[in-house]
Amino acid sequence: MSVTKEIHRYVLHNYGNLVFTSQPTFDDRSKSWIAHLQTDYPRLIQDDRSPNEKILRFISMKNLGTVRFSEDLKPLAATSRDECIRHLNTLLRMWQERAERIILTASSDQLAKIGETQWVLAPFRMIVSYLLQKEAIYDDEIERERPIREKKLSQYLKLLESLDLVRRINNGYTHGNLFTALSEKSQDITEFKTAIMSCIIRERYSMLTDIFDISQLETFVHVDSCYYKPALEAEKILHLKRDTIIRYYFTLYGRKSPIRLAYILDELVGANALKYADKYYFGNEELFEHMLKMKDELYELGTLRV
Repeated sequence: MSVTKEIHRYVLHNYGNLVFTSQPTFDDRSKSWIAHLQTDYPRLIQDDRSPNEKILRFISMKNLGTVRFSEDLKPLAATSRDECIRHLNTLLRMWQERAERIILTASSDQLAKIGETQWVLAPFRMIVSYLLQKEAIYDDEIERERPIREKKLSQYLKLLESLDLVRRINNGYTHGNLFTALSEKSQDITEFKTAIMSCIIRERYSMLTDIFDISQLETFVHVDSCYYKPALEAEKILHLKRDTIIRYYFTLYGRKSPIRLAYILDELVGANALKYADKYYFGNEELFEHMLKMKDELYELGTLRV
């Protein structure tokens, strides 16, 4: 009897027809056959402009678990169904996080132009304005601020220092190399400040949300992801209605005011992160091509591929 056929029969009986295995290999040390459990997880994607045409795509996931058979093809050990489900859910969360990272990286320039984003990042804009006027911000100036504000200001400067947007001098901070490079590339102060904010969003997003607790920015990224994540899975520009995107938001992130989510969608359109016409939201083609390229590069060597 073929080891491949016997393991396939076992996996089909114990895990169902959505799980399969890698080619079994023989382990000389344990004198047993080992195969890794995998799945092609189905995703049914809709395009509201063509509601009768469903798009079926698969997320390929490796390393859900293993099965081990003896030399005479008797089952010895296998990952439990519950453990496989936990691994599956972990990989699905990983895909969601990676998709958000791709979308954030590609859309950071557009996100930086949104009025609310500029407001929540106002402390960084304030520091940039001061450095444009004064060349340096000195320790004694920071220390004259109220204690809470002094602490926050120091944190903001440390973040900017980590990006080489500012650099430490003996008694304060001055322009970093990236600050100078972005200044030289920009046509005016508005473009320069937008480039700085884009860099902060792209490179330090997790710090902004986790340490500085800027939840408003997170909601913009999540709404943007509710369009582009299914588009990345479909690998094509989709046309989605407002209610479709909002329902998907509720599924992924929990309930939030539909009024606020509708406002955020229109802000994303205003910043050219999304487009809107004839009741449908659809992707910025240039941004989407960038996202597809990043997705292909990111998953080429991974355990998860869409």
